[in-house]
Order: sequence, then C-alpha cells, then structure tokens
Amino acid sequence: MNLIHVMDHSLPKGDGYAIRAKYLLEAQAARGHKVTVLTSPSQGEDAVDGLINGVSYRRTHYTALENRIRQRGGKHLVFGRAVRRGLEVELRGQRFDLVHAHTPFTVARVALAVARRHGLPFVYEKRNLWEESARARGKTSGRWPWYQLARRLDRRVTLAADAVCTITEALRAHTLVLGAAPERVFVVGNGVDTDAFAPRAPRPDLRSQCAAGSTCVLGFVGSFFAFEGLPMLVEACAALRSRFPDLRLVLVGEGEDHTKIAAAVDRLQLQRNVWLVGRVPHSQVLEFYAAIDVLVYPRYPSALTQMISPLKPLEPMAMGRCVLGSDVGGLRELIRDGETGLLFSAGSQAALMDRLAGLLSGSVDAARLGANARDYVIAHRQWREMSRRYDAAYTRARSSEPVA
Repeated sequence: MNLIHVMDHSLPKGDGYAIRAKYLLEAQAARGHKVTVLTSPSQGEDAVDGLINGVSYRRTHYTALENRIRQRGGKHLVFGRAVRRGLEVELRGQRFDLVHAHTPFTVARVALAVARRHGLPFVYEKRNLWEESARARGKTSGRWPWYQLARRLDRRVTLAADAVCTITEALRAHTLVLGAAPERVFVVGNGVDTDAFAPRAPRPDLRSQCAAGSTCVLGFVGSFFAFEGLPMLVEACAALRSRFPDLRLVLVGEGEDHTKIAAAVDRLQLQRNVWLVGRVPHSQVLEFYAAIDVLVYPRYPSALTQMISPLKPLEPMAMGRCVLGSDVGGLRELIRDGETGLLFSAGSQAALMDRLAGLLSGSVDAARLGANARDYVIAHRQWREMSRRYDAAYTRARSSEPVA
C-alpha cells in the first residue's frame, strides 16, 4: 500500500511521539509498504525533506505572511492552512491508498477534510489526549473553554474516521464511550526494539557514579512532566533515608518539574543521595539503564495517565531491568504486578515507600522481575508486531463507507 501519515512532528526530534512513529513506520516500510510522512510547521522552520530508513519525510512551512500572523499570536488561524496546503501538494503528486493522521486533532481534522475531498479512506491514531495532557500539566490550554473545545473537536474527528487506532485498551474504551463503533476501533500499543535494548553489563565508571556506594540504584529516565510524580519520589526517598542511608536515586532528563525537584533535593538535604543528571544524548540512555537497578515511574492518577501508556518503561524492561510503577491504567497495561515488575497505589507515598523498601532491603528479587520483563516484551511488545496491528484498521477503513 501507498500510505501517507500526517503528523505534528517526527524525526529527527527525539520525543516519544517521534520515536513511536519511527519504529512503527519503519516496520511498515520493511514489510513492503510505501510510507510517506507529512509533518506540520511544528517541525521547525529549518526542517527539510528527506529519506530516513526507508520512510520519506515531507515538511510543511508557513508562508511569510502566515509566519507574521503566527508571531502575533494567530497560530490558530494559519496552522491548519499550512498543513492543508502541504497535504494537497502530496495528494496531487501521487496516488495514495489511505491517509493516516496522528494526534493532535489540530493536524487530524485538516487531514480528514482533505482525505474526504480526495475520496481516500481516513484513519485517526489517538496516541495521546493533548487536552488532558495540558490539564494534567496545569497549562492554560487545559482550562475552560479551551479544554471543552479541544474535546469537542477531537470527538468530531474520532467519530468521522473510517477507523481509529488507540495506544491502549483504556483509550479504546474511552473512544467507544464517545460513540465510535467497536468494529472501527483498534489498539496499536507501544513497543520496543528488543535488539537495540538488550541486557548489557554496566559501564564501570558510570555505575560507580550512579551507585556512589549503594548496592541498589533507583532511577528515572524521561521528561520531568508534572504528572510523572517525581517530587513524591524524592519525598519518599527522603523518608527512607534513615533506614537506608546509602540510598541512591538517579534522575535523568529535564522538564517543567525540574525546578520543583531540585528545590526538594536542597530542602531535604539529599544532595548525597540524589543525582540530577539533566538531559543526555539518546545514545547514552542505554548506558544509564544498564547502570540503574530499578526504574521508577510514580505517575499521579489523572484522566491522562489512566488512558495513555508511556513509552519509556518498555526500554529498561527489554534490557532486563526491574520496573516499579504506579497502578494507573497506562502502566497497568505494561506491567504485571509481581511478575514483570511492581505496581503501587497511585498517589500514595506510603505505598511507594513500601515497595521501595522491599527493593532496597533485597527482600524482592529485582533480577527475576527484570528477566521476566524482557521475556514479556519479546513475546508481546516488539515494534514489528505492533505495526502489523495497523493492517486490520486499514482493511476496515478501505472497506467502509465514509462516516457521515
């Protein structure tokens, strides 16, 4: 099939949105599909067309006038126009079998209108709820009336799509509540490259830096979003320090909660116990996974975390590391408590401390959980298998009458 994916942004950006697409779309190309990606102006003014690992990337840009309007606060007036113009150029240039748009709805609603104009099947991939993310992070766009408007527009695209792909079973259930027909909604979950993320011995110098004398290193690798629960993790470690004075927590990344986390480390006098590494190149992420014994994902409960599954936990799981997460829906779909990792009651510092104490004392076999985790992702979470799940959605979309 000749497919065009319409996205907010893509490679060479390195966030979860772009990385998920990279693996899934490269798997499609490896199976013989012709795959084109069209990105919105969010990709950046310096973005250029290119071919990366068998996937063709095409970029849209604002005109000079549109850019002036955007700079004066009128992005909402010109963003869709730029995406529409780019997609029209692509569809006039070659015959595609299907238009596959990804969240956010600001991209997808334009792609839907253009697909209908050209008589092409339309698939909508819901991998995030951007309005719920904004609300969970305390952003203005997560408040009334923007929140309600975003939900209404997203629902409109969802119900008009010929097929919908969701990132979790929980998001599929939510999509059905919106009114989507069950036979049109398919789950294409997150995966991991089990060849790239494979068990390895830690680099001695980095392990020494991470451990600083501790025998069990706790850690987090990712973006410091407000909903990740990292301040609670720091507070839990402070409360456990009297029992485990050599406790060590390594936090790799940056984000909106960085200032709050750093302030907590200073206030609680945890400078010897907590290492705030900052952002590291993607090439070093595997080295940190190998040097950390337990990766912790203490996400707070919210509509977002209940329905959206993070990408990051699958990477250390593939490397045979133990993972500990809160029991929000997005993590429950990745971690089987006591089998492939551990879960604790979301939002409860006491429950988190109890799980951490078991790991720090050695009463929990972290190595066994890590080994089970790798077996699980090899059997159920490889990108090439996730990519095959698109096929059913495409078959449904191409056989359906357009939704009114």
